[in-house]
Amino acid sequence: MTVWQNRFWLAGLAAFALSACESGGSLEPMGMEEAPMRVEARSKSVPMADAMMMEAPAPELIVPTRMNPTGKRGVVTAGDIDDTLNLAAFLRYQAGAAKALKLPRVNLDGMVSARLVSATGAPAAGMAYTLTKKGAEDPFHAGYSGVDGVITVFPAALGAGRPSSVMLKVFDGGVQVVGDELRTGSTGMSRLIVPTSGGWTPDFLDLTFVFDTTGSMGDELAWLTKEFQGIVRDAKRAAPGVDIRYGLIAYRDEGDAYKVKTFGFTKSQAEMQRWLRGLDANGGGDYPEAAAEALEAAAALPWRRGRGERIVFHIADAPAHDAKAKRFLAAASKAAGQNVQIFGLGASGVAKESEFLMRQAALVSGGRYLFLTDDSGVGNAHAEPTIACYRVSKLKDLLVRVLSSELSGARQEASGGQVIREVGNYSRGVCSQ
Repeated sequence: MTVWQNRFWLAGLAAFALSACESGGSLEPMGMEEAPMRVEARSKSVPMADAMMMEAPAPELIVPTRMNPTGKRGVVTAGDIDDTLNLAAFLRYQAGAAKALKLPRVNLDGMVSARLVSATGAPAAGMAYTLTKKGAEDPFHAGYSGVDGVITVFPAALGAGRPSSVMLKVFDGGVQVVGDELRTGSTGMSRLIVPTSGGWTPDFLDLTFVFDTTGSMGDELAWLTKEFQGIVRDAKRAAPGVDIRYGLIAYRDEGDAYKVKTFGFTKSQAEMQRWLRGLDANGGGDYPEAAAEALEAAAALPWRRGRGERIVFHIADAPAHDAKAKRFLAAASKAAGQNVQIFGLGASGVAKESEFLMRQAALVSGGRYLFLTDDSGVGNAHAEPTIACYRVSKLKDLLVRVLSSELSGARQEASGGQVIREVGNYSRGVCSQ
């Protein structure tokens, strides 16, 4: 991050500190009609990748019209997009952005999309499943149904090619309860009824923060250090007694005091807090940072296996270097293979390159893309994301809802009083006309 960017957040840091203290603790979505986005030409391009990447066609890249924010001070505000629930719109965005930005895209061929429900229609989250290619003896992927019983897997990104169909087997208590052949590639969700013995109660949560600690990230680092304990405390109400490990990875870039600093896991919230307090935002000097190496370090952590939640919050305002963009996406795919979900948080100064790579990492791993907004009136300007709908609320409330959704297995939405602003037609994460 450049020195001149650092001066801007320094000027607003006093106001930001006050804001942090005030923080309290079968579907086929359709995109909206949007306006063309202008992107500056880039002099450097990246060769399209191997089996995990593919060359993009050239449809129009679109963005929604921006609404004027309300400019409320005293809060750090954010929105999010769940691209899993808006697959058709995401595929259009991905193709256009790859061409306009000259960056690689993760291969989403052979997409498997399903929703598990009980006989009464209730979502069946946390049910073990396997996916096997036709004629194969062993599954190429095993996991657990996610929030609201959703399963979304991309075989090509996992190195399993582009099967025309897969066998989905669902298990309860180690016993197979459903087996069904699913056609792949559809953006609609197959609905499967499964017998279920109970709701989703995870055995553990491995929660890791991957943090860009270059100069322009001072306000976000100060906010997280202040609010970390409250976020975890409020989210734990969704799964009282859940066994939590905290992880932290800090990164900068070549030539800085460090490129990637891996702290590992700890069960001590106090130790995690000390790690955060020991970080400072410094260095940078150009736009891209060592994001690829940091995500590789996250994928290499000793994540626990079994019936639990494995979550990464990647907080950054800059992308990986162009030449390492494929490595960034490959790291996300590796995480997905281990059932690790990546939730990217686009911070102040985030640009289209960062959004593009972070959204792909989130989608392929079953996470979401989160982004700061200008509604707080605090800190640097925040870029408008290339999405058709979203709701703005306090960032702390959004992170609590994300964690609570994963821990409970049921999507948590902002209540009426929490919604500061709404763009487009939003319904439980789905954008429609």
